Amino acid sequence: MITFKKADYEDLPVLAETRRLVWETTYRGIYPDEMMDQFDYAWHMVRDRRRMEDPKQSFYLAMDGEHCVGYFYYGTPHVDYKDFAFCLNSLYFLPQYHGRGLGRRAFEFVKNACREQGYDKFFNCCNVHNLKAQGFYRKMGGTVGKIDSGHSNKAEDQMYFEYYLGETL
Repeated sequence: MITFKKADYEDLPVLAETRRLVWETTYRGIYPDEMMDQFDYAWHMVRDRRRMEDPKQSFYLAMDGEHCVGYFYYGTPHVDYKDFAFCLNSLYFLPQYHGRGLGRRAFEFVKNACREQGYDKFFNCCNVHNLKAQGFYRKMGGTVGKIDSGHSNKAEDQMYFEYYLGETL
């Protein structure tokens, strides 16, 4: 059974390694090869530690027993977007765990956290060239609010999905 475990500082190396593994299968051919080939673990761990220090950020690891198979985090947006104050900042699972309902479970988790914090909407960014993720976010009820594409570095091409939840708790 896959469980969601709240991540802490001790999990930073696992988080970085899981990110590298997921990015390899998700973004190879989209992100520049040098970005993929020279993945900087230390840089990612420092950045994630800084984000974890923000009490408005929540990081979770998806665990299959002792093995991390994905992660997600949410809270304060890293980019300003309209009047949204809540963002699903990352959602990734190893490809062999796709299609098992984990993304849907994580989404429900995030929606509940959004409501509990008094928000009735949230957003997430998605790389324009990641068609599989776009399909997933649409299935989750996301509507595209903005597309920012045409950059020389395709890693910078982003689209913004919006979700409206109705009443809060």
